[in-house]
Amino acid sequence: MSLRVLIADDEQAARHGMLRALKASGCELLEATDGDTALLAIRDQLPDLVFLDLNMPVRDGLSVLRELSTIAPSNRPSCEIIVVTANEHVGTAVECMRLGAADYLMKPYEVEQLRAIVRRATERLALRNRVTALQEQLDQQQAFGALVGISRPMRELFSQITRAAKAPLPVLIRGETGTGKELIARELHRMSDRASGPFIAVNTAAIAESLTESELFGHVKGAFTGADTDRLGCFRQADGGTLFLDEIGDMPTAAQTKILRAIQERVIQPVGSNKSISIDVRIISATHQDLEAAIPEGRFRQDLYFRVRGIELRVPPLRTRREDVLLLANYFLERTFSSDLIPTITAGVIDTLLAHSWPGNVRELEQVIIAAASMCQANQIQITDLPLPQQNRDALTTASPFEHLHGLPLTEAKTLLVEQFERAAIESALTDNNSNISAAARQLGLHRQSLQQKMTQLGIERST
Repeated sequence: MSLRVLIADDEQAARHGMLRALKASGCELLEATDGDTALLAIRDQLPDLVFLDLNMPVRDGLSVLRELSTIAPSNRPSCEIIVVTANEHVGTAVECMRLGAADYLMKPYEVEQLRAIVRRATERLALRNRVTALQEQLDQQQAFGALVGISRPMRELFSQITRAAKAPLPVLIRGETGTGKELIARELHRMSDRASGPFIAVNTAAIAESLTESELFGHVKGAFTGADTDRLGCFRQADGGTLFLDEIGDMPTAAQTKILRAIQERVIQPVGSNKSISIDVRIISATHQDLEAAIPEGRFRQDLYFRVRGIELRVPPLRTRREDVLLLANYFLERTFSSDLIPTITAGVIDTLLAHSWPGNVRELEQVIIAAASMCQANQIQITDLPLPQQNRDALTTASPFEHLHGLPLTEAKTLLVEQFERAAIESALTDNNSNISAAARQLGLHRQSLQQKMTQLGIERST
């Protein structure tokens, strides 16, 4: 993937050095000799990566960053800015990061260090483009509310939902826990001719046996102790619309008998009343249980099975549609965080998300990605941020701790490895010393200013 790189520096020798170092990388290289020119190039030519010298005439680099920070996030160019300077003042580095700079490169620098920055930016751009392409594919699909997916199993399911929504038959949705069965039920209702009517969802497994009739069919005032007012019940609440019976495979057998009569005869009788009331509801049921196995075991009534199984929809588990994993993760991040606060997902995290078996399906993915995004540092999700079982992460890392460095030039791999070691050592020292930088510097054998500079370079924030 070709990266568009802007080199903004008033010194011709500095620009020439960068151009020569990056010429073989395949990047499209742009130049700017002052801050105003750099700002125009960022706005008009939309580079992916900018090396911005702080000490420039007309408008310095810090002023360029301040100007960009005033632009609304939705209109702000999405480039990464690497500040380049010989100034070792830590306060300047912190201010640059606060204004949106992605990294801080000190002069003089090694050529391989420069190339490593470009290589990582290229990987991030490829990831961003991949997610964008997936999102565009999703946008081209027929709208299915909160249902997200571009994989073949999901496209087939969307087609089935469209057809089933118009059919005047009950629907049985089958799938593992966390696959989104209620979302499908809501889409069936939204696309049906009952869309103007109510959609009532009830977890049938959670109804106490002593309250089954009251919950389902309602009661009249004074029907039993505590019945201070009339209650409609689920069936009457859903009249003219859709009644969603979730976890029907876990419904107590006594409740199955009562609900069967209501479905068969389309009438209910509130507790404490002698009056039968006609109802007009469409039944949509959902279960993760094997109903066919439950029937001979006496756990589910066969006659009820045939009543609710008019049309059957099967929801594919997430592990069978891995094309949707990154798309879903991006969807949850965009839905939860404002556009300027959405964290980036590192390459290692992508591998982990794709390799995980997701026994909790989409619900588990949502919880994992939102938790990781909420706890990550520097607005970047790392593998250690993912709240997955330790053995899952170990399986991805114990095979080769240097696997992510394979294929890189030796000097670049060494640079990355040293960065990882320095980050781990500094974070450990800060933890040992309760974030006291002076004490951590003494433990590491560094001057306080050197440690602060290194923390800025590595994006390590001091905990409070």
